[in-house]
Amino acid sequence: IAEKNAQQQLDDQFKRLKNRQNFKEEALLDLSQLLSFSETIHRIEVFDNSHISGTFAVSACVIFDDGEPNKSLYRRYRLHQGNDDVASMKEVLYCRYFRILKEDGVFPDLILVDGGKPQVNAALEIMEMLDLNITVAGLVKDDRHRTHALLNASGEILNVDKTSSLYALMT
Repeated sequence: IAEKNAQQQLDDQFKRLKNRQNFKEEALLDLSQLLSFSETIHRIEVFDNSHISGTFAVSACVIFDDGEPNKSLYRRYRLHQGNDDVASMKEVLYCRYFRILKEDGVFPDLILVDGGKPQVNAALEIMEMLDLNITVAGLVKDDRHRTHALLNASGEILNVDKTSSLYALMT
């Protein structure tokens, strides 16, 4: 009985791992198709800015490799722009990608910025300034501050199917 229970538990664990892997692959495929990528997205870098009443401005960069958070590559930046979210976005993106250029680092397939059209435009401006060809999109929030859609570089809102793996991953 113990051997049978151990085998059942092992089988269940493998099944959960396989389901999780399939979920991530499906979500990345959905995201790739939504943003019209020719191949599956592998590396995503997500940026968000924050401040306390215009002081202590910071930005965070969260990195996902093949759908898994790569916590060793997470970065926090102290900013000089105060409560100007667009200027803060430009500052952090310039700092991040100038350094990657200088060090011959690995660039992401996709940059997601937390914010609307002004933040997406700020990111596009930095990509153009540094002569980089990286897809940029923004996270569109609902009235409860939950992400429900993406904003592409041309300002078009891309709705995400609520039954997809991507929607479950975003919320």
